[in-house]
Amino acid sequence: MKHVIEVENGDAQVLTETGSGGLIGWGFLHDRPLAEYVEQTETPRFVVRNRKRGFTVEGTDGEASDEAVETGQVAPDGDHSAAALVTDVRVLFAVGRADGDRTRSVPLDEVVDARTEAGLRNAALALDTVAGAQYRFPSRGDLDAVREFVDAAAGIWSRAERHLEAAEETLDRVEQAFEAGDVDVVLAAVGDVRGTLDAARETAAALDGAAASVGDRVEAYRERLRAFERRAYAEQAEQARERGHTRWDDDAYETAADHFQRAAESYAAALSVDADRPSDELIERRRANLDAERERLAAAPLERAEQAVELARSTDDTETAVTWWERALERYERVRALDWGRDDPRFDGDREAIRERLATVVERLVDARCERARRALDAADGAPPAAVAAACDRAESSLDAARAVARERVPDALDAVEELDDRLAARRPDPSATDREDTDDAGSATVVVPPEAADEDASDDGEDETESRSEASVESDGDAETDGTETGDGADSAGGEWTLADDGTDDEWLTAERTATSTDAGEVDDASDADVVADAVADASDADVLADAADAADAVLGSETDGGDREGDADGRSTEDDARDGETGTARDGGDGIDTADGWTPAALGGLDADGFARVVADCFGATGWTVDAVDDGAVDLRARPRGRRTCARAS
Repeated sequence: MKHVIEVENGDAQVLTETGSGGLIGWGFLHDRPLAEYVEQTETPRFVVRNRKRGFTVEGTDGEASDEAVETGQVAPDGDHSAAALVTDVRVLFAVGRADGDRTRSVPLDEVVDARTEAGLRNAALALDTVAGAQYRFPSRGDLDAVREFVDAAAGIWSRAERHLEAAEETLDRVEQAFEAGDVDVVLAAVGDVRGTLDAARETAAALDGAAASVGDRVEAYRERLRAFERRAYAEQAEQARERGHTRWDDDAYETAADHFQRAAESYAAALSVDADRPSDELIERRRANLDAERERLAAAPLERAEQAVELARSTDDTETAVTWWERALERYERVRALDWGRDDPRFDGDREAIRERLATVVERLVDARCERARRALDAADGAPPAAVAAACDRAESSLDAARAVARERVPDALDAVEELDDRLAARRPDPSATDREDTDDAGSATVVVPPEAADEDASDDGEDETESRSEASVESDGDAETDGTETGDGADSAGGEWTLADDGTDDEWLTAERTATSTDAGEVDDASDADVVADAVADASDADVLADAADAADAVLGSETDGGDREGDADGRSTEDDARDGETGTARDGGDGIDTADGWTPAALGGLDADGFARVVADCFGATGWTVDAVDDGAVDLRARPRGRRTCARAS
């Protein structure tokens, strides 16, 4: 009997032998030949035989270290023999017995050591496994070639297995990262996993059996990896798209375009990965939406610049126009700088056309700032020194800004700026005049009077109680308008003083507002009283109309206050209020035979009949500038309307 058979050299008959040996030899296996134990994915290399000893299994420390491994000796009966079949996948120990063959398989990827042990008559092939078991198969043949093959094959399997284990661990981390939303971590690990799997396949290629087994496991890992990769690319695209919208909202158009580009690339990468989720239809739909958003982004900078120009042209307010021309200049500058130097611009707009529009915007901005200065100088005509100083400061600020832009961009516009500069120099008041005015005003109370009052030629002579009124305009995107500053003529300014008030439209600018200096109460005439009451009534809400009319009655009819608080409602003053006042006015005829020589006392008012009282009320409203109509519908006797308003007050 040949003890060591190399199957690759053509001596493969041993793989098909069965039966007992009889009188002239040894039999082999009883149930079936070795060939039937060989899998399609493995290749037999050696067969080692012995007649009586079979094989033994022991623990590496003298005892079995793994309960799943049966220890002891497995020997053939007298009519059969034992064999160790060495393939590129495993070592199969088979022992023939009449009551049934005994077999034990040791995979090569579990072999940690292969060696030969010499004895007195026989040598033995010894294999140590990761399970802590040692297999020994005695034989009289030369076992060196067998040992070398098993040792090399086990090393190949071990290295391939380590690569597969590393790939599996990385895949587990990839899954955790994906669930946490760290798609960049997932995609960075994809390359590592793919490289590890390639290394495992390459390592196993030296053994056909190992290549087939490792290849199946590698494909399973690759399928799992592709699922994570496709989903990660789709999620990366969505994240880049969201960042693009955020940067778009910040007007960082180039950065937004970069994010959108990365999103498009990620969608394309997701489609290139062979996996089921997300579906191709879903990704294609998201790509189409992204393409539409990229088109809108390309047009957005130029559209916003053109919008600013439209708003600047549509307003009649100088302050608002300057604001929007400044924004238009900034936006066109941004459009011109976008994708500078790129061979494939991503934003709409011809560069030459943008340059021409930019030049136009600069000219309009200089014109608007000059107009603002011109209006400030116009407002200074006939004004007292303090107001003139404020107007000149406003004009100077505007001209400085206009000059800076014109000098750099439109030198031709400098002539208009210099012309206004000469006018400003000629109009600026002597500082000593302003100082004297401030000294004269020291200690006197001043009240800001709005331009509307000056426009209506209202007198600014003092009154004990006046209301400070100013209108601040708040700019909104395209809707904000500011009120220009208007000053009264020389006649108006003769009786009053001027102070500086913030008009709420520009941090740099101060508005010259006309003010009235308080005078002695005995010097107030009827006409000035009526005008002051008119100012109060013009700004009152409808709920306070009749209360203000009651105040106006005292002013028109001669009643004077001592500075105390007055309370009233729509029905007029109560008897108790009148009694507390205890004041008298100039002698007037109340009509209907009522003598008002002692003023409009409760007794005098109580003596009026219905018609007389209605005439007094109508006179009060008329003195304040209201239009009064007599109405006789049983519920309302008078209807009064203020100038410029649709609402009315009713008295019955």
